[in-house]
Amino acid sequence: MDNKYTKKTKWHEETQMDRLSDLPDSLIQHILSFMDAKYAVQTCILSKRWVGIWTHLQVVKIDSKFFNRVVNFRNFICQVLDRCETSNVLAVSICMRKSTLEQSLLDKIISFAVSHSVQELDLSLKNSIGDLQSVFRCQSLRVLKLDLFCGLPLPNSISLASLKTLILCKVRLKSENHCFDLFSSCLDLQNLVLDHVFLIISDIFNISAPALVNLTISNIRFHVAMDANITNYASMEYQKVVITAPRLTSFSFTHHRPLSLSMDNSPLLENVNLSMFKYDLPYTQERSFMFVIDMLRQLGNARSLTVSLGLVKFLSQHSRLLEEQPFPFSKLESLKVLKGRQSRKKIPPNVLNFFVQGSPMAEELLAKFQKVCKTEKCLTAISPVVLIAFHFNSQIVMFCKLKSASM
Repeated sequence: MDNKYTKKTKWHEETQMDRLSDLPDSLIQHILSFMDAKYAVQTCILSKRWVGIWTHLQVVKIDSKFFNRVVNFRNFICQVLDRCETSNVLAVSICMRKSTLEQSLLDKIISFAVSHSVQELDLSLKNSIGDLQSVFRCQSLRVLKLDLFCGLPLPNSISLASLKTLILCKVRLKSENHCFDLFSSCLDLQNLVLDHVFLIISDIFNISAPALVNLTISNIRFHVAMDANITNYASMEYQKVVITAPRLTSFSFTHHRPLSLSMDNSPLLENVNLSMFKYDLPYTQERSFMFVIDMLRQLGNARSLTVSLGLVKFLSQHSRLLEEQPFPFSKLESLKVLKGRQSRKKIPPNVLNFFVQGSPMAEELLAKFQKVCKTEKCLTAISPVVLIAFHFNSQIVMFCKLKSASM
């Protein structure tokens, strides 16, 4: 009886034990780094053990969605930044969804990032703001994400020696220079994302980055800088993107129009993802077709190509013109077609040949595809020059991939 009572008491004591508070500070701070700073600060009421732990966070995330009033959100940012005692904060993320962030508070955030050697800075701000020039003087930054819904005055060149990843989203960039070369001084930049970026330029947008490996361009939009006060939508014919990235291995492009592209020095290009879903170019059908073909030619080094069904349909509508074009892809080993909604989608033989026949492995590629057609996974018996659709994670993926001879 006593033994049973002793076991019950021991079990009760163990269940009442505060195991979390026994963890080392570094581990608790790591756990708190996954929380918004509002809730990390609230842990100080748990016990004396927790008082002040949040002031040593290395990741500070503050989102306005957790605050009922904008004034409370702004005051909280000031208090957290003033009381943070960690000399080396790894990351700061500020998300302002409801109102405008004053220039004084923005300056305080950037000054904090500079003084604490912040390595990752994420600013998502809904409305127009003031000057952000000082953020480009934070030399400790390795990751910078700006999601601004507004115009952004920029220097002629960004010079951040440690920057490896740059994400610009919903930003309007303006330059009156003939060639807008923003990234050439970022010598260690490896990942660049331009998402819904508005470019107000006179001629050429240069993406020159010697260490760039991954480039994503999504829904980029051009305006022509006519003079200091007038801007018009740019003609895709005159606005060109020139990419100089000798180490580039992955390129992804999403838009309803093709890109006037120059990419001469990317010998290591492996993966290309093209998602184009409309073709409302203000030109004749033949002119629009040549825009698409010219873009594909610039990406001819790709070994793995992923295209949207919209691109396939567009090419199939110009069969006569397609037959006159040289095959653009000389190293292709993998072809995928994404975003089909039906259980089976066919690719016309001339479009398939256009993609694969330029490769010296074309016969093996088609033979491999024919073999795949005969497998039990095939949804229907179709000819070997038609790609097959497989269901994978609720998406349709049509593919044809060549394995190495050793396999």
